[in-house]
Amino acid sequence: MLGWCKYCGAIAIEGICSEHGNTAPLPHTAAIDPRPVTAFEKRFFNERMDGLTLGEGIFLLYSDRMFRRKVVFLDIPLVEVRLNGKGIHINPLAKGRIDGMSQDAFLRTNLDRLNRMVKVSESFAEYELKGHKNAIISHSGGKDSTVLADILSKLELTAVFINTKLEFRETYSFIENCKASGHRIDEAKATTSFFSLVGEHGFPGHGNRWCCKTQKFEPFSRYITEHYGGQQVLVFSGERRWEGVYRLNEPLERRHRYISNQLTVQPLLDWLALDIWAYIWAKALLVNPIYEYFDRAGCWLCPFGLEYRIFLLQFTHPQLYRALEKIGARRPQKKFIVSDDKEPCTMILNGKRVKTCDIYGHFFINGRCFRCGMRGKNTIEVPSSVPV
Repeated sequence: MLGWCKYCGAIAIEGICSEHGNTAPLPHTAAIDPRPVTAFEKRFFNERMDGLTLGEGIFLLYSDRMFRRKVVFLDIPLVEVRLNGKGIHINPLAKGRIDGMSQDAFLRTNLDRLNRMVKVSESFAEYELKGHKNAIISHSGGKDSTVLADILSKLELTAVFINTKLEFRETYSFIENCKASGHRIDEAKATTSFFSLVGEHGFPGHGNRWCCKTQKFEPFSRYITEHYGGQQVLVFSGERRWEGVYRLNEPLERRHRYISNQLTVQPLLDWLALDIWAYIWAKALLVNPIYEYFDRAGCWLCPFGLEYRIFLLQFTHPQLYRALEKIGARRPQKKFIVSDDKEPCTMILNGKRVKTCDIYGHFFINGRCFRCGMRGKNTIEVPSSVPV
């Protein structure tokens, strides 16, 4: 649980300040993995708000997926952001100029937690490495794999960047800068063209994630085969559990579903985005400049839950946005559908398609489960401003 240390003027990730102990709880936060507001977002919000200015320092943002909104906050909510078919609505919840947390204050407040998280990840990685002669680091160019590579730097492992041919230009520049700084980074490059395959497979979506196989798994599998043949390879990866529902049940160690001789180890599994940024700031690490704009790196046209990023793309990377419009890749905004004949939502779990309600339970909105349409006592009442 997040807390606010009034002495440091900073968020305590676990609710305990390393210097001052107990903190005030932040009951208004409705998500487990908040992250810093980017420099572009701060400018974007400030240009579109009256009566409130986000000043210097760090502000945090969480996504409330049920109500399709994002909330900027410190010790209190400051800004509510909603995205719908008509565009973006930015509602200031406070007035005046408000300065955020300083990096130093945030780091002091969370020093004990950060040290503990690093120690656990280091020890688990070293334990997993025992008995394996082949080991590499999967490096996406994103913040998580950047932190992982630094934590494991004393192991002197080679990092492998999977070039999907769909990365932001900032990502390619970042990887080249890392190489120039002496980091050992190999490249596994996709040989297929995503755009030539769209006509055959359609634009990717949930249940049709063909692009991961052609642009990620195939080049990485080829790299492993070229360097290790059929031998087992330990691949350290920077996935975090709280990035999405599909990773909630991830183990520390797992076999890759498509690459039979890859054993994936995820030492950062229980880190939060704030832990990642605390490490980056504490170590003054070089990070991908794409984080000046977005909270995630990865493929610039990734369609999975990134409507907000795609909306901002028209302001940050207009050429890429026009390319998305050209291929008709922008998805319609979702609404809660709660009719009697609604088919249950499904998801892939451990290779099997299952009903979402069987995993997460029913969630009743105005008398019906929004996932399957079943009648039941309300879990929550949706305000009239939210489309149902």
